[in-house]
Amino acid sequence: MADEQIVEQRAAAPLGGPEALEYPDSDGQPMAENDEHYRAIQSIRAPLEVRYRDSADTYVSGDLLLYYERGNRHKCVAPDVLVTKGVGRGPRRTYLLWEEGKPPDFVAEVSSPGSRTNDRTVKRELYARLGVREYFLFDPVYEDSEHGGRLQGFRLWGDGSVEMGSGGAEGSGEELGSEVLGLSLRAENKQIRLRDLVTGEDLLNFDETEAARRLAEARVAELEALLETGSPQSKAKTQND
Repeated sequence: MADEQIVEQRAAAPLGGPEALEYPDSDGQPMAENDEHYRAIQSIRAPLEVRYRDSADTYVSGDLLLYYERGNRHKCVAPDVLVTKGVGRGPRRTYLLWEEGKPPDFVAEVSSPGSRTNDRTVKRELYARLGVREYFLFDPVYEDSEHGGRLQGFRLWGDGSVEMGSGGAEGSGEELGSEVLGLSLRAENKQIRLRDLVTGEDLLNFDETEAARRLAEARVAELEALLETGSPQSKAKTQND
């Protein structure tokens, strides 16, 4: 049932350009395989959506089918997170490379046991071929590390990509810098923590963003209730008069 709901929500998404109608907007696969996988994806995507919410020319999305060969519906990939600068931020049904005029500048994939090999080899080669400037790969349950999760970063170089440093293992405190975003990324509690390279401050993670949203909603509701009923001070003043 959950998978069906995800597919229905994607199908109901706002349409892109006229040609987007020719390309399916769903591959029938759920966005994430489990809660842990979903939270790891959101630990990257949610802070970026907040960071660029006022930027008119930066598009942040994920689990969106990116078609890279015009006329071929089979030539597509669905990055977990993508950021493209210099394009409109409006919602899209699909990402048609020939209409956008450029590939994403930043792509992040969160590996699962079933996608681990494909993410490290096939997708790395594909993103480099498409011209994606930076590709970050996070494996929250990396089996070859005593710490568990592992973060890797790859930067476009010539016809391929080169790895950024040695990668960061969960609990090591190592960070990988993104020139595209002006942020660093590090593995933390099977999620990714983003840090602003200018201010040195961490961006709110997924849980903190949700907590801040709920707090803001509660404050708005409280203010609306006060406006409807009048504040205690106003009531006391009315009674004294």
